[in-house]
Amino acid sequence: MFNSNIPDDILRQYASTNDFGFSAVDSGDAQEQNPEIEEIRSKLDQILQMNATCDGALAVKNQYDFRLLEVERAIIPLLLNLQKNKEKDYIHWPGQARHAQCELQINKVLNLTRNNL
Repeated sequence: MFNSNIPDDILRQYASTNDFGFSAVDSGDAQEQNPEIEEIRSKLDQILQMNATCDGALAVKNQYDFRLLEVERAIIPLLLNLQKNKEKDYIHWPGQARHAQCELQINKVLNLTRNNL
């Protein structure tokens, strides 16, 4: 795929998942994708409701809530910056800086999601 310190199994696992609706292009060819955020949110709410009925689930829920908030803090700034200037079709994000910043955020998210609670 690309030069990275991210483990190959992680790269393969997420290679075909949602790309947030943007891709690198050399010309005006751009593709729009509509993520199914509401469906994911609904499923997450169902899971949280089921866990809330179990003994000791509140403590587990609080741990997950904390982790999800940390993941949110790692991802939302990127999405907010990408959302700016909707009248412009192209984003200038030089390759080396983009690669380094993405690697940093990927590692931060993996640290939050793959480490034991």
